[in-house]
Amino acid sequence: MRNYFRSIVAGLGAGLMIAGGLAPAFALTIPPTFAPRYFPTQQVHYERHIVTFSPSGMTADGLFTCVWNASTPFVCAVKVGALPYNAYVVRISMQVTTACTASTACGVGMGTGTVASGNQLNLMATASILSTTGAVNQTVVAANAGIAATGNGIAQSGADGGFDLFITGTATVALPTAGTAVLVLEYFAGNDGGCITPSIAGGTSPAC
Repeated sequence: MRNYFRSIVAGLGAGLMIAGGLAPAFALTIPPTFAPRYFPTQQVHYERHIVTFSPSGMTADGLFTCVWNASTPFVCAVKVGALPYNAYVVRISMQVTTACTASTACGVGMGTGTVASGNQLNLMATASILSTTGAVNQTVVAANAGIAATGNGIAQSGADGGFDLFITGTATVALPTAGTAVLVLEYFAGNDGGCITPSIAGGTSPAC
């Protein structure tokens, strides 16, 4: 009987760990919907993603794929996550593990919004992946660092609140045959400083 209760407690603990965000978060809808990553503790939050180029398109995290458009420059954007309202963006790092091949120019960028908004590069301008590299800090678009693109009275546009995060791939002249890059975006969540998270779709809150 004692072992029986121990197994129940262990099962509950594992369930709580998963519910508490220690397990990977995957979208359960098509198109994918991501809840903003938001922990109550004072820590750096992050979004880490890997993208892979192929002749047909770009795949993110081995799960989400877009198809190159029909004309040059070839472009596609993949939704990979969501930032909470008033997320304070501080750093973006990228490591190219497989160089982009076949195309004369290959790049990756990152931004928030919707596909229709055209904001997919408002956090990180396109950076080349034509050569393998170690981890390189990318320049966060100066006008949108901090909370400029993720709060301060802007209406939240994320499908599940906050702001959806996209990675955009580009190629010119020819479709790439390969190319892989790992990207990490770091931010401070709005969980102190008097921050108030909007509770309704399209809602806004002041800077914090």
